[in-house]
Amino acid sequence: MSPIEPVSSRFIGDPRLQRLLVDTGGDFSQAHKLFEWNVQASGAAMEAIYVFELILRNAIDRELRLWNEGMAGTPDWLLRPHPYLLRALNQSELLKAATRARRIAAEHGRAVNNDDVLAQMSLGAWRYILPSKAIKSKQKLWEVAIKNAFPAWPGKWSADSVVSRVANVHGLRNRVAHLEPPHHYDLRKVRRDMRSVCHAIGPDAARFFVQTERLLPIIESNPAS
Repeated sequence: MSPIEPVSSRFIGDPRLQRLLVDTGGDFSQAHKLFEWNVQASGAAMEAIYVFELILRNAIDRELRLWNEGMAGTPDWLLRPHPYLLRALNQSELLKAATRARRIAAEHGRAVNNDDVLAQMSLGAWRYILPSKAIKSKQKLWEVAIKNAFPAWPGKWSADSVVSRVANVHGLRNRVAHLEPPHHYDLRKVRRDMRSVCHAIGPDAARFFVQTERLLPIIESNPAS
């Protein structure tokens, strides 16, 4: 049901309202519907990203636990990483995540563990741990460990294919988090990117993603299409 109060500059700011009116030919009623759609689409996008990020981070985490245990004698790659792994990680973000995790663990009266730190890592961490031609350590880490997180990717895919798709998802996440309206954004493409990366992790992961997100029907109902 539509809210009783109509959209107004008092609530959403005049610049945003004017953009909505431009995109709806000055029709105030349609501008209201478009604002509602943006709210729904932003929520559905974050739901899809929520599931995508969980699938992605756990796939990468599994492989780095195995690699770090073989190289450093412990699967706790976020707490006791092999020195080579530190070259590929954003150490500033890792420090912040570990600090938050230790504080939360202390509040619950227990020692911090690897899962605590994992839970504090952002989507950006998984984007930027993927290979980069400019950083040899990331390229090497991809070859020896992280590529194993994507055992079902099509043979024609390259590492760049995964990187670009995850970057697109990260871009959408930032757009929605900063309250930018998504009605001109290619949500269908980003949804397809999420599904493709999940499928590379495994067909069951892709099915789980599709079954738990509601973005597609909302995309198809975009009033600005």
